[in-house]
Amino acid sequence: MTPKTIQLFDNEYYIIYQHENLTTIWELQDYFPIMEEDVYKQLKNDIKKNGLNDPILYYTTEEGINLVIDGNRRLKICMELELTNIPTKKIKENFGSLEDIRFWMVKNQCQRRNLTIAEKLRLACLHEETIVKKAKENLSRGGRGENVVDNVDTILEIAKLAGVGRTTTARFKAVMKSGLTVIMQQMLKGNLSIASADLHVRKYLKKNASIEVKTDVKMETKTRKESEQIQSEAKKPQYVKDIYEGKHLLKENKVEYLIMAKDQDKLNDFISQQPSLNCAIFIMED
Repeated sequence: MTPKTIQLFDNEYYIIYQHENLTTIWELQDYFPIMEEDVYKQLKNDIKKNGLNDPILYYTTEEGINLVIDGNRRLKICMELELTNIPTKKIKENFGSLEDIRFWMVKNQCQRRNLTIAEKLRLACLHEETIVKKAKENLSRGGRGENVVDNVDTILEIAKLAGVGRTTTARFKAVMKSGLTVIMQQMLKGNLSIASADLHVRKYLKKNASIEVKTDVKMETKTRKESEQIQSEAKKPQYVKDIYEGKHLLKENKVEYLIMAKDQDKLNDFISQQPSLNCAIFIMED
């Protein structure tokens, strides 16, 4: 059986669910992070007990299809519970592309009152590419021309979408970029404010940078001392008058090598590359 599809903005998309005249597509359903299993079960139990309180939001396409743009997971739960007469609400927006819908979805989520500032910023940052793309489109429409890449302040655009200040957004991004999992989790859980989390990160990085500098200095000092020690231990080659004198030095363990050479320049070049070579040298005459 061929999967059903819909036409949307001159593109074809596969339908995932259809229930009570509502339609979902993967490109919108999967746009937000997958809900954790425990959270999904809690939501399902709540809907089973109290019904669906928040309406499913949909947008009616030019072909008359009611496309779900908020509430994909709630709709899936309603289908699993075989609920009917689901509360819905039509969103009247002039979307011109799938990116327009996605941008609206992020904006709508960020406006929810039950989200903390950190949660709003995390959500906005996950869709940074869409936010920047939309900002560039707005600049172009505003008569700024095609060269708008450098004019988009990404941090500011994320801040505006999340409804917070630019400084707070910059601090949030710095914490998330640090990779310090414990601090990140404490911030996202609300146990640390964004400002406090940023301060902890900067202290940690400063401390470790200091340790790295000290380590580098110690290593450099150690390397220099080892180099000086090697140079001090390097013995100047002993020139002998004949081969027999050289053999005598070898026998007495006063040298480790006996070198016989004709070309003094080549010999000097060789010796310079072997500073610790303990040897006797006999220059052969033609």
